[in-house]
Amino acid sequence: MVGETKGNIIRPKQPYFVMTTSHYYKAVIMNYGISHFYCFQKEDIIERPFIAVPDGCIDILFCCDDKAPYAHICGTVLRPTLTHNSENKYFFGVRFLPGSPFEFKNITMSDLVEQEIPFLEVIKDNELFEKITSSRDFNYQIQVFLERYIKLYANFNEINKYKDLKKYMINNIMQTAGKIKINELAEATGYSVRYINKTFSKEFGLSPKVFCKLMRFQYLLSTLNELDKEMFESNLAQISMDLGYYDQSHMIKDFHEFTNTTPKMYMKSLKEIEYKKRIIII
Repeated sequence: MVGETKGNIIRPKQPYFVMTTSHYYKAVIMNYGISHFYCFQKEDIIERPFIAVPDGCIDILFCCDDKAPYAHICGTVLRPTLTHNSENKYFFGVRFLPGSPFEFKNITMSDLVEQEIPFLEVIKDNELFEKITSSRDFNYQIQVFLERYIKLYANFNEINKYKDLKKYMINNIMQTAGKIKINELAEATGYSVRYINKTFSKEFGLSPKVFCKLMRFQYLLSTLNELDKEMFESNLAQISMDLGYYDQSHMIKDFHEFTNTTPKMYMKSLKEIEYKKRIIII
């Protein structure tokens, strides 16, 4: 079935990052709360804006520039957002899984929604910053980051009375690609809908309804990236139904809200730029 979501693991995507470069390198981790590492050179010959779309994730983005290196911890955006649009810059990034349980000391996902905070203000590790921003060796950058991060992750004990509830909610939203209803979460956990909404919003800075909407959009992105244009057009009604949209117009409306384009125009762009050929998995 097209768009089947049972047992799904959402791998968050930022397709417009890929579209700004001819070579986008990606190393999938799916461990330690990390989805993947990525790197790319934003090229001035490719006249496409560097746009972030909603993904429910935290990224750490390092600009490895000889003259003015920087790094930011970036929360999810809630609408398509122009970001880091400098040309001819090399970027190394870490994308955490949606709702990742790891917290950066006193900074949580709720503090980062639609925000970017300088890396060194949160993680005061100048050596890590300098090692990553002074290199353009993707494998080395991954190694350096993981050596430091795994120690932090291993020592991180989440002191949080909502821990089990939070994990349960995120897992179920992810596994259903955002199709689960809030009253179903409440019924399964024994808590009220009001308590579920309050707890989720406090932890993530988003209501569970909005987070579900972001995950459904991300799953739609993944679906579109894997289909050819003809298959998409012939299965449009089935795709919208499988992903839990009311109808095709609902799916198109949500997609446009998060990308400023339609699924049809997005797929046209994928074909024009030969999207899959730009991604290099290592």
